[in-house]
Amino acid sequence: MTAVFDPSSVWSTWNFQPMQTVPALIALGLYGRGLYSTGIRAVSRARAAAFVAGVLVALGAVVSPLHSAGDARFSMHMIQHQVLMLIAAPLIVAGRPGLVLALALPMRARKVGWAIGRTRPVAWVLGVLRNPFVILLVYAGVLWIWHLPGPYDAAVRGSAAHAAEHIAFLGVALWFWSGVMRTGPRRRVQYVPSMSLVIGAMMLVGWLAAVLTFGKIDYPIYVQRAALLHIDPMVDQELAGTLMWVPMTLVSFGVFAALFVHWFRDLETTHPRRTPVVTDP
Repeated sequence: MTAVFDPSSVWSTWNFQPMQTVPALIALGLYGRGLYSTGIRAVSRARAAAFVAGVLVALGAVVSPLHSAGDARFSMHMIQHQVLMLIAAPLIVAGRPGLVLALALPMRARKVGWAIGRTRPVAWVLGVLRNPFVILLVYAGVLWIWHLPGPYDAAVRGSAAHAAEHIAFLGVALWFWSGVMRTGPRRRVQYVPSMSLVIGAMMLVGWLAAVLTFGKIDYPIYVQRAALLHIDPMVDQELAGTLMWVPMTLVSFGVFAALFVHWFRDLETTHPRRTPVVTDP
């Protein structure tokens, strides 16, 4: 289905399609069910609030006029993606959705899932999925592929492809942040590989942002719509590249610093420094 572009209604069009709203409502409902399924709250209020906020932010990014503005301008489309990947995704992960959503399932289903997860093939697959190098390659690969002119034009022209793009971006962002944000002795990814993952993602995404900012890439759909809006498509592309580059860099440095502090604190807890005892001669 081809999306209809109307320059006069860019900032007044809302996108309340079932494929956008129903998954968000289901996620909120299951999370609420799992939150108190054991008679006690499964996670803290702060974590629960983070999950709800993340889902609402993601929903707002795809149903608000920002969505139609993204069909009109490359830079607005980039803002939409940054909201999904740098704001909504880490908020959702902070709510520990895996634990809470699992608690929303019947006990029998949980036991079956636990048994399947302990089988050797599934355990091997889960081990691969937790590998920081695999996470990095898939995360960067999805971003690069969807920013090629062909897939990107298809996403803007068709609602199904656009939904697939958003699912891919939010999915890999959830995967990325689930590996980065787990702190403490039971982390999925140890601190040094996790910090390397953050820096690696910053570099690979930064290269893509540099290509968009300084390269001459032809996005036919945006050239056509820029003419209707009387804007320079190359200036808009350069702005989009900058909007990808700067927030990702700032967030990456902030997360790297936070991981380093947590790492140092854990080292202090598990291997406290001993004060040498000085005795009189």
